[in-house]
Amino acid sequence: MTQKDLGYVELEWTCPRCKGRNPGTQATCSTCGAAQPENVNFETPAAQAAVTTDQAKIDRAKAGPDIHCGFCGARNPADAKVCKQCGGDLTQGKAREAGKTVGAYGETDAGAKVKCKACGEENPAAAVTCAKCGAPLGKPAPAAAPAQAAPAPSGLGGGSVLIFVAIGLIVVLGLCAFVFFGFRTSEKTATSTGAHWERSVAIMGMVPVRAQAWQNQLPSNANNVSCRSERRSTSSSPQPGAREVCGTPYTVDTGTGMGRVVQDCEYEVYDDYCSYTTLQWAVVNTVVEKGNDFAPRWPAVNLTGDQKLGTRNETYVCELNDGKNNYTFTMRTQAEYEECLAGSEWKIEVDGFGAVVSAVPVN
Repeated sequence: MTQKDLGYVELEWTCPRCKGRNPGTQATCSTCGAAQPENVNFETPAAQAAVTTDQAKIDRAKAGPDIHCGFCGARNPADAKVCKQCGGDLTQGKAREAGKTVGAYGETDAGAKVKCKACGEENPAAAVTCAKCGAPLGKPAPAAAPAQAAPAPSGLGGGSVLIFVAIGLIVVLGLCAFVFFGFRTSEKTATSTGAHWERSVAIMGMVPVRAQAWQNQLPSNANNVSCRSERRSTSSSPQPGAREVCGTPYTVDTGTGMGRVVQDCEYEVYDDYCSYTTLQWAVVNTVVEKGNDFAPRWPAVNLTGDQKLGTRNETYVCELNDGKNNYTFTMRTQAEYEECLAGSEWKIEVDGFGAVVSAVPVN
């Protein structure tokens, strides 16, 4: 993230003695004459002005935070060596804090008003004393938040609510039943009544497919290319052809009564993102061999010059009966399958849905 300088604006401070508002570069209160204490904060002005063109104020802001004399407390510029008020050595003084964000930057509405608490007179937002009675003025009250519309009635009557509740109960009961029957198992003794197997081989071929990639990543065999500009990355520093995206400007206290207006920016880097046609390996056919014996075979495969073998799959199923119900159980290996001879006995575990979850031959 890059911090972009937009210029400098004068801040203001409020006198703790009389509550009068004063320009940030002024060291004493315009209303009562009191010196600015070192613990008084600079704030954004009630009527934010445009960035200043006053070079003297800009130079002071760049010089560094002001120093409060360690002997009399008077405020002095950063480059002063002795106090302008008492002549004291400023190496014993205290520099004001700097670097704090004091608020968002934006020029105030020219029509903004501030009401005098003493006489009720309305004054321009930039005024520091009442034009009618001379009393110090505070800042304008913040704008009221827009009224929130009352929520619209849902339109659901009592009957509709009951229907939704009933549906919810049915769903919950269904889930409970599924869990109950799915995890409840029973052991049975069953006899093998048969077996069958299936083996398959995928045949791969080169087929045209649509794909997408950045332009500098296109394969050499790309055809029918069409591109569009898209954001590829972001950078914290300017890049050729990048789009600058900045946040809301805000003001940073320089400790001099002046604020530095900055904006956090990043840079969106765009590039051509393309759709194209290319040839890729894909399944073009699958050959299958099946049987109900105990000599599983792979299917015969005849490949052309632009084809190759793909994934092989094999499935072995044992058929069982416990005297009442028929079951099937898929074996993991051919060796297990070869134990499923007709008439062999098995200990099986069956879940509540009638599915065999385990099967072990009885020796």
